[in-house]
Amino acid sequence: MSEGKKHNLVQGALILTIATVIVKIIGALFKVPLTNMIGGVGMGYFNSAYHLFNPLYALSTSGLPVAVSRMVSESVALGKHREARKIMRLSTTIFMTAGIAAFLIMILGSKLFVNSIKNTNALWCVIALSPAVFFGCMTSSYRGYYEGLRNMYPTALSQIIEAVVKLAAGIGFTYMMLEIGMNQYIKTGVVFGKAVANMTEARAAALPYAAAGAVAGVTLSTLAGWAFLALRYKVVGDGIMRSDILSSPKTATNKELFRKIMKIAVPVCLGSLALNITSLVDLMSIMNRLSKVITNNLNTLLEMYKGNISEEALVDTKEIGNYLYGIFSTMPATFFNIIPAITTTLGISALPNLTKAWTERNRAEIKMNIETTLKITSLIAMPAGIGLMALSKPVLTLFFSSKPQEVNIATPMLQVMGVAVIFVSLVSPINSLLQAIGRADLPVKFMVCGAVVKLAMNHFLVAIPSFNIQAAPYGTLACYIIMSMLALYALIRNTKVQINAFSIFIKPLFSAGVCAVSARLCYIILRSRFGNTVSTVVSVAIAAVIYLITLFMVKGIEKNDIKMLPKGEKIAKVLEKLKIMR
Repeated sequence: MSEGKKHNLVQGALILTIATVIVKIIGALFKVPLTNMIGGVGMGYFNSAYHLFNPLYALSTSGLPVAVSRMVSESVALGKHREARKIMRLSTTIFMTAGIAAFLIMILGSKLFVNSIKNTNALWCVIALSPAVFFGCMTSSYRGYYEGLRNMYPTALSQIIEAVVKLAAGIGFTYMMLEIGMNQYIKTGVVFGKAVANMTEARAAALPYAAAGAVAGVTLSTLAGWAFLALRYKVVGDGIMRSDILSSPKTATNKELFRKIMKIAVPVCLGSLALNITSLVDLMSIMNRLSKVITNNLNTLLEMYKGNISEEALVDTKEIGNYLYGIFSTMPATFFNIIPAITTTLGISALPNLTKAWTERNRAEIKMNIETTLKITSLIAMPAGIGLMALSKPVLTLFFSSKPQEVNIATPMLQVMGVAVIFVSLVSPINSLLQAIGRADLPVKFMVCGAVVKLAMNHFLVAIPSFNIQAAPYGTLACYIIMSMLALYALIRNTKVQINAFSIFIKPLFSAGVCAVSARLCYIILRSRFGNTVSTVVSVAIAAVIYLITLFMVKGIEKNDIKMLPKGEKIAKVLEKLKIMR
């Protein structure tokens, strides 16, 4: 394969990180107006389907590609290019079968599912989203194959295409369904077959269908991502040269490869649920526990959130649980998921590189890959997490200014989840490192431990009227602290690598603390003279500069870190001339 198309750990991570940032920006352009259009109630329907879909989608877009990536990386490292292509063809068949099965499970079990979570109005959302699992599986073999070849461009481009289609189609379909519903009310007094008495009831009746329209946009986006990769593979190919194929040794049989794929894929797939486990547990438990509070202590909820519950939720008090869940799963969760999505790319990029080093028993490369992955994760996650804690309400108001009621409810939740960002961001990269060294079974065990803690805390704390939905973030925090610490201990123990904890964790944490204090002080000073938007943006920008300055002062970024970046040698020389780095 052409060396020019291969990416080292940092280059691959940088490509995927840039793509992820672009995707998240586009995602915000989707999620923010969508929330402003359909509010907490509509987002409750949307997220009920989406959080069922996310674990299934994670299996296809995170778990399965990792298995393929690892096997392809091993084969290429051993010069078995013909076997790498054989793995790709076999994985396509396997993933197609898995996609059909997941699609049938989701669509046939949709009614049972919405009844079990006590959110029957989410039915159309679940149905509309079910084909997306199939298209996600079809995408998996291509992404995993290219990632195993250390070519991150196809994955990055397909993610961006998905995000653009989701934005355009999702917002368009949502607006269309709302318009249809309100026009029906004006003409007939009936909205999608339901008689309504006033505009508030009409809007409430239209929200399940508007949310389903947004979901349909998500499904269409997964189709677009798969179509792009299939076309690219056919037209551009994979970069493997004919000479590589001719010089390849005899390949394993399909039966042998199938067994190996399954041996790696099953634990990896389960491990890939780590980032989605809390949303799945929340989905299965929160509304059930909130329904108990609404039945027995409704007045406590109404008093606690007095003036902050929307009219659509008050049309039927049973919808208050869906409303609170919609706020929790949209507003704080939107920001909570941004940084882990970025750090996950570090694991994706590190996996084939560490697999190669592990296969070759190169101790220096093993240590370098582990420390680099952990350090970059800390440098990104710590300032973001602590910063979210410091500026929770300003950030929420910046993006959801038209929903002040929901912002008031979401603010204390985001403060707790800001801290949790640090730990959840570590989980996926460390899991990828464990998978790269052949210990894909361990993330599954750690996930179960975290999930049990999360479920227990939800069950007992959310049902307490004075805690209700505000208890859910604490369960999330406890879950990821346990998972990340167990995974880190296991990584060190299995690789026998002694990491520089002071450089990897303490220096970024100190710099992040300075950054957060700076952000808060700047906001307090500016807020008295400027509006929230200007104050928040300027405070974040100043805090980012202070964070970088502090990092260089405490030598949190070293010359070798800079050199690993594209054009790193030149950047390091410039920094040396400016006397920023020695």
